[in-house]
Amino acid sequence: MIRTTIAGIIALLLFIACREKGEPKEIKIPSAGPIPEEAVGEFSGQKAYDHIVKLTEFGPRPPESEGYQKSLAYLEEVLHGLGWKTRRSTFQDNTPLGTMTFTNLLARFSPGYEPDWSRSLTFVVGGHLDTKRYPDIEFLGANDSGSSTGVMLEIARVLSEHKEGALNVELAFFDGEEAILEKMIFKKDGLYGSMNYAKQLRKRKNKPSLGIVIDLVGDPKVDLFVGGDSDPNAVAHTRKAVKTLGLGKAVTFPETSILDDHIPLMVFANLPVLHFIGDFESMTYWHTKEDTLDKITPGALENSGKLTLQVLHQMTTR
Repeated sequence: MIRTTIAGIIALLLFIACREKGEPKEIKIPSAGPIPEEAVGEFSGQKAYDHIVKLTEFGPRPPESEGYQKSLAYLEEVLHGLGWKTRRSTFQDNTPLGTMTFTNLLARFSPGYEPDWSRSLTFVVGGHLDTKRYPDIEFLGANDSGSSTGVMLEIARVLSEHKEGALNVELAFFDGEEAILEKMIFKKDGLYGSMNYAKQLRKRKNKPSLGIVIDLVGDPKVDLFVGGDSDPNAVAHTRKAVKTLGLGKAVTFPETSILDDHIPLMVFANLPVLHFIGDFESMTYWHTKEDTLDKITPGALENSGKLTLQVLHQMTTR
């Protein structure tokens, strides 16, 4: 017999257990790599459209609504099935209707391990999930904001097939982009989710190199704008991508800025941004109950999705 302490006995038992079962395997987290050119061609506008059909089946999805909660659950189910981990970021903020609860959904491709959410990835691709709050009409928001959500989910599918490339990208689905009472975003009403996200970015150990925000990208009858306040380097990549994809007639580069979810990323997180948004002033149905599935097409969704992926491809292979 060997005389030992209780601690010694525990250590011996742990040693025997490890010897019998084998040493626990260390999880090796892969490194990010380039997003290959073939990923761009794999984007399916029809698959993006199908996601939007599903979202509209949940009904309106303003903050705190049943439709929003169902939409969150759907996004989580789709993303988890593709190997992405998700994180709900829930917070409260003051609104013209008092304190309200909002939930952003973040996603990273990380099969087999939990992401380090305290560190940022190279790119953030964001768009809002919520719809405009209209108590008296059924506002389904097929284009605003279904189109950006569908495109982002399809980007997630494509990137999941190119694992090293996917490790460059965090997806951010924002809540509370729409003003609660005002028709349009106002300085004290709207952009709740992106403002909270931008403030959280400041607490991370590092920040992304670029934020890409997309909105209202499903209508083939209007121009897709590249916001005038976008980062010059990202704009240069976008011009090259437009030429590569033959989208010169669909994409324009106005010098003006449009108030959207990219602004808090610039102001509160000091983040370079690239802003893609459809010409909503030419949409007679914008912020009306007529924002339905017949206003968007798989082709327009495919244009914006391929453009986003082409820019990411170029910026990860330069």
